[in-house]
Amino acid sequence: MKKFFKIKNKCGMDLSETEDLYHGLGRFAQKRFGFKKPPTLHLVSDGDNASKPLGKTAYYDPQGMAVTIYTDNRHTKDILRSLAHELVHHTQNENGMLNDTGYHGEGYAQKNKDLRQSEKEAYLKGNMCFRDWEDSLKQSKPTIYNEWRNIMSTKNWKNNELMENLTEKFGFKMDLSLLKEGKMPDGLAKYKKEQDEKAGKKSKDGEEESEDSEKGGDSKLKNPEKADLDKDGKISDYEEKRGEAVEKNMKESRMMKIIKNEIRKQLKERK
Repeated sequence: MKKFFKIKNKCGMDLSETEDLYHGLGRFAQKRFGFKKPPTLHLVSDGDNASKPLGKTAYYDPQGMAVTIYTDNRHTKDILRSLAHELVHHTQNENGMLNDTGYHGEGYAQKNKDLRQSEKEAYLKGNMCFRDWEDSLKQSKPTIYNEWRNIMSTKNWKNNELMENLTEKFGFKMDLSLLKEGKMPDGLAKYKKEQDEKAGKKSKDGEEESEDSEKGGDSKLKNPEKADLDKDGKISDYEEKRGEAVEKNMKESRMMKIIKNEIRKQLKERK
């Protein structure tokens, strides 16, 4: 970008990534305010001034047609906002509005009516100029400057709001992306896998027994109703655990159904 200001960097600030912003704001302000010649821009550091809670941020020199900005511990955006303010004073100076012979001392904004009006104009026009320039820059280069890219999508925002409502209603959190029907609980899936592996080993060792059972040697296989019972006529551990898992799965399914109905209700109310 072609330079607009003559910048005298007396504070040693690294301008390698931000200098174009100063020149871009200057061009935008010139089109907005109509001043003819750009002022000289001084960036200075003053430790004593920086240590004061209400120290100076910037000022304009009408005789030298120069803007001086204090940069200590300030964000670049704040510095640029001060620049926009002082560019209004620069425009006023070119238009002869600052050739006032009245009071120019401390508290001039309260004691000198003409300079008070000049300050009002600088605050209003300067801030709005900066805001309009900032927004136009973000719209033209959204991938570089636009802070809106960090804001969550509408879908994520709605999901987050829905999550808060469900948390408040049911007292627990859940991941909406995992809301699926018919999925076997992790505990049951793990247990089933272990049992399948054990059954696979037993099947190899029991090939001879299976042949005998076909001849009538195994009453459990002939009578499926007794296949789940142990020697004492009680339900086997496997069947007992499977029953518990199935019951748990049914409870989870019912809870999932309730939650889904609540989600549909919430989504319907938003439309």
